[in-house]
Amino acid sequence: KWLRKSGVIAERLTKAGAKDEGDIVTVIAGETYILELKNRATLSLPEFWREAQVEALNYAKARGLAEVPLHYIILKRRNAGIEKSWVIQDLTQWLEEKH
Repeated sequence: KWLRKSGVIAERLTKAGAKDEGDIVTVIAGETYILELKNRATLSLPEFWREAQVEALNYAKARGLAEVPLHYIILKRRNAGIEKSWVIQDLTQWLEEKH
């Protein structure tokens, strides 16, 4: 809801177990992004990142896409509003996005 209120196209993705495709798909400036949402007291960034990678790949496979969409972990900060969440990606993807 927060993304939509911010003027972004965003839709919740259906949970599919092992074939899960992420939590939200969003389109910004014509680019598709897969978001993996986390609100946990204990952080496990490697686990969260692997999950985001697998789910973005599942999303691409299910739609016959040649490229896996860029994907991010959206980590809700404790005792803060949604707008204060952290956006996490790895350095390789960050550089890819900048090119």
